[in-house]
Amino acid sequence: MNTFLGDLRGNSSNNTTLTIKSSPPKTAAVATRLGVRTGVLTKRNEQQVWQRRYCALVPQTLLYYYDGEHSESARGIIDLEYYTEVEVVARNTIRLSTPPDIPLRSFFFKADDEDQCAAWAAALTRERYFVVADERDAYQRLQAEFQKQSSESAESCDRLREETAQRRRACEAAALRLGDALAQLRQQAVSLGLSESSAASLREPRDAVREVAHRLHYHMRRAAHLGDAVAGAADQETSGGGAGPSDEERLRTLDDLRERVAAAKRARQREETARLASEGTRADKAAALDDAQRRVGDEAKSRVAAETKAAELADQKRILVREVKQTRKRAADAKALGAELEARKELGTLGLGLDDLEVDEETHRELALKRAGLARDTSSDGGGSDSCSLDGDLAAHARKNSSDRLDDLLRRATSQARDAERPKPPPPRPPAGASPFAKVCRRCGGTVEGPRNSTCKCAAPQID
Repeated sequence: MNTFLGDLRGNSSNNTTLTIKSSPPKTAAVATRLGVRTGVLTKRNEQQVWQRRYCALVPQTLLYYYDGEHSESARGIIDLEYYTEVEVVARNTIRLSTPPDIPLRSFFFKADDEDQCAAWAAALTRERYFVVADERDAYQRLQAEFQKQSSESAESCDRLREETAQRRRACEAAALRLGDALAQLRQQAVSLGLSESSAASLREPRDAVREVAHRLHYHMRRAAHLGDAVAGAADQETSGGGAGPSDEERLRTLDDLRERVAAAKRARQREETARLASEGTRADKAAALDDAQRRVGDEAKSRVAAETKAAELADQKRILVREVKQTRKRAADAKALGAELEARKELGTLGLGLDDLEVDEETHRELALKRAGLARDTSSDGGGSDSCSLDGDLAAHARKNSSDRLDDLLRRATSQARDAERPKPPPPRPPAGASPFAKVCRRCGGTVEGPRNSTCKCAAPQID
């Protein structure tokens, strides 16, 4: 007990619910009823801060203090067993302290006026030791109230349980009676001419009552017609006097009536059979109609999806065609540029520029004639030195080789430019099974795998 209260004192600033086992919760209201002295005091905590608290001096040397008069839990409990020194140290201020040999902290409380201060000091010093009987009476009253409330709650619960059980039994009995009534109505309907299957299909009592009433009305009308017929025959027999119909005529009349009754019964049976057949046919037609509507809806969805897919494929085809044209143009430009660069490179190795290539065939012919005339002059000049002739021959031979190489280079560049401008044939299409993106059209059997490789000729391919 001392350790528990010591822990409370060490953490007195926390809002902790404090309860004692085998005791009702010490709320502010309960402490007010049990306390010998209650009221508002201002308490100083360990941080030297004054706070207003609602205090209740409960017997057994316990002082509870709360945030307010209606608080549900106490802010702290002070065990006054060792706080034997109670004195007024300042104006309306009470100090609770222990003897020097017990090292416990002191508590300070401040009352609103001197009268309250004196009353609290007296209660803390004397009156707390003389209230054991009052506490016992107070606890007995609380126990009596608690037992009364518990007994009332138990009686109310028992009463509610009994009412619930009665309602449950009443519902079960009503369900049994309803089932028995439905079975009896089905038997009556069967006895009045309804088939067993039709009687078993009557799930609700109101349907069975309606069927039985309809059949009773029909039988009553038939009995009335038969009674009228018999009465008419009797009237005819009595009205004729001695010249009434003979027994044979009456027998024939009865036979005719029986025949008409049998014919009416057969007609009724045929009508019942036709009604059942029509109901079955109507149900089959309704199911077929639902199935057809569902198929039409599925076909409409498939058609919309196919049209959407076809539109997407058309858009993709236009985009791909545009991209292919642009790619081909860029490839032709790149090849032409590459050929030009290669020509520049080869001309560079020969020590010539592009301006040297701007020589037409006539110029080449003139140069060739000049080289030929130079060769003739050189050959006719027999008095020249051998070194000059050799140098001339070498220069002419070098010029001839350079002209031949330039002609070959021009022909090669022209051929490469023509090849770059000529469209290339499409690459061979792989089989449909080899491409992971190929789809087979279920309508024509062709493949759908892009604008160039597709073999399907349908406007809207039908694919999975």
